[in-house]
Amino acid sequence: AYEKDLDRVIDHYREHGYYDAQIVQDSVYYVGEDGLGIDVKVREGNRYYVSDVTWEGNTIFPDRVLSEQLGLSEGEVYNGKALDENLYGGQRESGVLGLYMDRGYMRADVQPTVRVVGDDSLDITMDVREGDVYNFGDIEISGNTKTKDYVIRRELYTVPGERFSRSAIQESIRRLSQLEYFSKESLSGGPDISVDEEEKTAELAYSVKETGSDQLQLSGTFGQFGLVLQLGFQFNNFSAQNLFEADAWRPLPSGDGQKLSVNVRTNGTYYQNYSLSFTEPWFRGNPTPVGGSVSYSKYTRSVFGRRRTSSVEGGQFKNFSANFFVRQRLDWPDDKFMVGSRIGYQLYDNRGRNPETGDRQPLFSTVPFGKNQSITFRQSLSRNSLDNPTFPRSGSKMSLSLELAPPVGNLVQYHKWRFKTNWNVPIGENFSFGVGTDFGYIGSITGEPVEFETFEVGGSPFDYQGGTFGTDPVFMRGYPRGVIGPLARGRGGNLQPEGGQVMNKYTSEFRWQAVESQQLRARPYLFLDAANAWSSLNAYSPADLYRSAGIGVKLFLPIVGMIEFNYGYNFDPHVSLDRGGIEDPGWTFQFSLGQGFGRGGRGR
Repeated sequence: AYEKDLDRVIDHYREHGYYDAQIVQDSVYYVGEDGLGIDVKVREGNRYYVSDVTWEGNTIFPDRVLSEQLGLSEGEVYNGKALDENLYGGQRESGVLGLYMDRGYMRADVQPTVRVVGDDSLDITMDVREGDVYNFGDIEISGNTKTKDYVIRRELYTVPGERFSRSAIQESIRRLSQLEYFSKESLSGGPDISVDEEEKTAELAYSVKETGSDQLQLSGTFGQFGLVLQLGFQFNNFSAQNLFEADAWRPLPSGDGQKLSVNVRTNGTYYQNYSLSFTEPWFRGNPTPVGGSVSYSKYTRSVFGRRRTSSVEGGQFKNFSANFFVRQRLDWPDDKFMVGSRIGYQLYDNRGRNPETGDRQPLFSTVPFGKNQSITFRQSLSRNSLDNPTFPRSGSKMSLSLELAPPVGNLVQYHKWRFKTNWNVPIGENFSFGVGTDFGYIGSITGEPVEFETFEVGGSPFDYQGGTFGTDPVFMRGYPRGVIGPLARGRGGNLQPEGGQVMNKYTSEFRWQAVESQQLRARPYLFLDAANAWSSLNAYSPADLYRSAGIGVKLFLPIVGMIEFNYGYNFDPHVSLDRGGIEDPGWTFQFSLGQGFGRGGRGR
């Protein structure tokens, strides 16, 4: 360790231009009974600058391309560390050799020769040995006890017969990691590579280790419907093909990479919700996710939030909805882009009675009395380069969507736009920094006021366990549910969220990878968020934001899924919907089970 520390001292000097730096003398001696002293004598030498960079032996790439990748220009201070990283590749960059390895030249080599010119200049000559082109040979897969081979192979960019490419290996590992079927440890080292020098092929062996990807969610919350219990199952590696195979039920058919989710939420009398969703990520062998969902909700009496009709008794609201979607991976601008289409259908049955007059009156005032229907169309464009969907350390994700509800009869109509981004940068081995934005706007197609699907900002996913209808929740750490944005007086005189037509949200996190194991993954973090919602474009003021900051932790357990706690300080006074009046800035504790704060209420 001592010798390595001495080497680090010289490396530090050479990183700052002192090419001739050397240790001329060092000594280690005792100080008293328990102390240890170290004396190191260093000859720094002159500080050197790059005079000229010359390439020899390169035929595949011109000097200009190689010099740009090297990143050392004439007149710059010599940096020995940057020279090594830009030649052979660092943590995030592929280096000069990476250019060759992505073209199949897996045995390529570059040897730099540094020559001192005068008192402060260095000439660097790069001797390039390109070698032969290699192709991928056989691709072997082992360790997958549940996931079928073809589910893994369809994610691989390393195809037998194609040219060897280091980027193809890295992208294959990233896509396997996105599945979240296998342990990080089994993927981080990449595949084993065996080279056949005669055939000029590289055979790869991927060794994976299965982890639990299915989730069970059992929770309870107290909200607008009283105590609501939730029981949910999410199977992330389901197999519909083996439904009728008795031997496949262990306990459920699995291994084909499909997703099946079943959820039940109820408090018995006032509120019930049942939902089922299914996704086939590779429809007919192509990277075309296809899926759908159905749900049924039943609300009894005046149990709604801001839009309930307090003068209605014996009311009941039923809602059946069904959605079908298809997404298609694109090849341009790159294969991380995807377009999606979704069509949704809803059937409402909205009934109630005025206790004073006996007249029929809708329980939910934004939907006409009786049975009604609506249809929505949604188109989206997205790009995803995250290294991990649950705990990203690097990469980005963006999505742009437009949802239309055409004005059919007297039903709900609107056009809704949403743009979301998320960027992540690794910091060292165990830390990362992420920032995100979320912009939304909902407008009218016919010119009539829009009261449906407006943005309600504040609160946590746990606050919406009882469901929501007619609003689009936007979670906000540090603030209670619905306190941000337009408010209106209800029939009882209390302030209630009215929802905004325009919404902005900004998030930032500094994360620590504290625990990474098969039993538990833990990410403590610091956060700084800001958001607001406005009643219209005329009222929109992008600098007028509610701010919060604090600490939190995200935990992922194989069976339970995501659990998140945070303790946030809200910097701006806000209205208290429970007690009335203005709440001063202060601390708020929040909890989430199964869904993080970065998403909207329906993951839009």
